[in-house]
Amino acid sequence: MRVLTTLCALAVATGLFWATMLTRPPTSEARPGASIDTRALTLGAHLQDAGPCDAS
Repeated sequence: MRVLTTLCALAVATGLFWATMLTRPPTSEARPGASIDTRALTLGAHLQDAGPCDAS
């Protein structure tokens, strides 16, 4: 009987969770930050002084 009660509670909790996710999904409030300037990073890199890359 205790196992049946636990399974029923789990089923109800799962159903309520997915009902909430489908009706009112969470929204992101994050703002996009400043982008990374990859061109400036590439131009500022000293590639001649760098070691070999792991290309194998």
